[in-house]
Amino acid sequence: MVLSIGLLVLVMFVSVGFTGLCTFNPGAPENGPVQEVDAKTFTDMEARSVTYPVRYPEMPEGWVTNSARRSMIGGEPAPVIGWVTPDTGYVAMTQTSADLTEAIKAIDEDPRQNTDTVRIAGEDVQKYTSEERDVRDVWAVDLDDVRLVFTGAGTDAEFEELISTAIDTAPINTSVPVD
Repeated sequence: MVLSIGLLVLVMFVSVGFTGLCTFNPGAPENGPVQEVDAKTFTDMEARSVTYPVRYPEMPEGWVTNSARRSMIGGEPAPVIGWVTPDTGYVAMTQTSADLTEAIKAIDEDPRQNTDTVRIAGEDVQKYTSEERDVRDVWAVDLDDVRLVFTGAGTDAEFEELISTAIDTAPINTSVPVD
């Protein structure tokens, strides 16, 4: 029985190793290149499937979109786009038609308090923080027709840059046919 199991394990290692789909790298991980995703196409498709305006902020050189996914807030789709910043931070933007309180609670189950209001690109942006050390801040702005909620591990300057760009970005025109 032990020989059979040993033979099965050996065959498994040879089979998996032969495919080249796995690697073994002992030691600490290194920062490699960020895998970029086509968040622009994703956002364009999302804009056509929701009832509120959706924006795709074009960020400057060094900002890399590394994630784009659909979340649900209040039973409605909510596109989420994430960027790795030039200083290797990470900031994500969620767009939703849900009211601001519901949108902030939907980010995760961690409690936060509204601790500050910052004026960015002519809009009042609420900043929610927690006394818990491992809970990330949430920044949120109500643009009347859509709520934008931001979270991540970026600096205040990175959050402000993304928020400013998002506020100044016109919603995607969904009346133009997709190429």
